[in-house]
Amino acid sequence: MCIVNQNIYSEMALSSKHLTYTSSLHDQNLLAMEGLMKMIGVEPNPNFIFKGTSIENERYLIYRFMISIFQLPSDKIIHFSDEQMYRQFCQKYNEDFHPQEWFKTSFYMGSWEDAIDYITQNSLIFQELYFPRNGFQKINMPFLADITTSYQGKPFKKDFREIYSIMEQKGIGKLYHFTDASNIESIKRHGLISNHTLKELNLHVKYSSTQSSREADAKMGLDDFVRLSFVKTHPMLYTAMTSQGIHPVIIEINPLIALMPQVYFSDKNALRTGANIGDAYTDLNKVRFDIVLGSKAYYDLSLEEKRLYQAEILVKERIGPEFILNYQSLI
Repeated sequence: MCIVNQNIYSEMALSSKHLTYTSSLHDQNLLAMEGLMKMIGVEPNPNFIFKGTSIENERYLIYRFMISIFQLPSDKIIHFSDEQMYRQFCQKYNEDFHPQEWFKTSFYMGSWEDAIDYITQNSLIFQELYFPRNGFQKINMPFLADITTSYQGKPFKKDFREIYSIMEQKGIGKLYHFTDASNIESIKRHGLISNHTLKELNLHVKYSSTQSSREADAKMGLDDFVRLSFVKTHPMLYTAMTSQGIHPVIIEINPLIALMPQVYFSDKNALRTGANIGDAYTDLNKVRFDIVLGSKAYYDLSLEEKRLYQAEILVKERIGPEFILNYQSLI
């Protein structure tokens, strides 16, 4: 049995101090997270340094940070939500009990070698997902030989040429959607389906979003849309892994979907107050591609830039399997 102490991650904790604020502790929506922090008595200052109203709040945040480091599901890693749980564990397994250590201590139920391997894998995933660099890869748009007015018999929007031109100029050759591996069989059969349509069809899936996020979607009239990202490594993927425990699979989508009717463009997370959402090329032009497709690392962006980085495409009801570029490789 191996003890995993907070000190192992001290450097990581310092480098991600502001991300502990801007990334979600419980929810993928930043406003919800801010509300949660107020609820537990924590007020972030403009420099992203926490001011806890009590030592218990500071311990809770460290405890949540410790949990967030471990994305790979394992029944061997043990965290403690309070002192009593930590004390009982130590008594059961004859481990030394250290008062006031529960919030920054975890145990790996295995050999030291296995623990190191597990920690290494999690650290690499942590760095890739929490601190993504160059999340966008420039790829040529699928070539429309004679710029027809439809794709596989489905008509394009009236301004499809303008939309195509923007996408081609920016090198957007793929769009992305992440999901849990358990959903792949359903996706290969039905395609990507909105939450509203899933309910109508009585299909059961493992969600990447939280219940509160889905409720917010419904309230905003967004629950009948499938969300797509311009970047493969999306910051919400990390949140889905930590809060929802998903085993992520990236679905690659043919960008020609953007030319279809009932497809909308949002210049930030569509739930965000002030998001510009529309289906015209002028709305696509409002996306800050200098931020979304830029080389600046996500954790170096300002809070407002992070919101703009999460620009998305919303597809009404369903994306058919014919638009999934990596359909054959999905398992």
